[in-house]
Amino acid sequence: MDSNESMAAQNLTQPNDDCTSELPTVQEYLDGLNYPIALIIAATVLLSIATFSIFFKNAYHILHRTPKQFKTKSILLLTIYPLVTLFGVVSISVPRAFFLCDTVMHVFFMICAYVFFSLCMQYVDGEDALIKSTDSQTFSLRTPPLCCFVPLFKRAPVTKNRLRFVRMLIMQLPVVQTALFLALNVVFVEDYPNFNRIILYFVPFIVISILLGVWGLNVLVRMLAPLYSDLKLMGKYFVLQAVLILCRIQPLIIAAIVSSTISDCAFPITLQVQKNAIFQLCLCFEMMVLSCWASLLYKSPSVIGQG
Repeated sequence: MDSNESMAAQNLTQPNDDCTSELPTVQEYLDGLNYPIALIIAATVLLSIATFSIFFKNAYHILHRTPKQFKTKSILLLTIYPLVTLFGVVSISVPRAFFLCDTVMHVFFMICAYVFFSLCMQYVDGEDALIKSTDSQTFSLRTPPLCCFVPLFKRAPVTKNRLRFVRMLIMQLPVVQTALFLALNVVFVEDYPNFNRIILYFVPFIVISILLGVWGLNVLVRMLAPLYSDLKLMGKYFVLQAVLILCRIQPLIIAAIVSSTISDCAFPITLQVQKNAIFQLCLCFEMMVLSCWASLLYKSPSVIGQG
């Protein structure tokens, strides 16, 4: 009798003592939904609606005032902010879809990185026009994040091969990152209990690919920004790069804070669900702010030329 009572007491206290890694189904999630999580869901929905409103206003402005050759790529780059908020809402509402939503946001950013390169080339009338207009030493590989590894490289003239090298650095982002995250999604579906262990083997390849891509973008922007100051390339690059920083680094910070401050992780509102909810709330607010900032930057250029 005492043994049975002990086992019963252990079963009752186990959900609070041990944080399970299992993710609830939608029905389990809705049945156990508490007030704070419901409030977060409502807030992210409102932030998403606000971000979509800003996007449509920006798109209307671009369609009516931006030169024709820049319209499609500019709108595509601005799409990243409402898309992130939309999948943020889905990620909170459907806990088991959080990694799929994260994959879509991540891959879309990588596509936008190459779109940004293409837009920059359109701004300067193509690679040939850029080479002709830059007869000074404007090309430099000594830029973050890999500047410490290439200290011997000096500034050099812009050439076709050097631009091709930068293009390949950026082009590998959507290709490599898509392949890696598709493989991780297979692991997530087939072997979720070991997912956090298996993902560690992918991290080096993900990080190296991102570092190379960001390096290429930095080389590009630092080469063009001083020559075409009216295009506000540094600002446009920052509001794009901020998405990557917020989506990749911020979760680690929030996870550490939540893990150290929240002790109640009873199923279905597990610790993973709480971390994801707080992260998506912060991310949705930040995307709204970045969307407002981007709307100011993409009002230019009305006139193209060297600064």
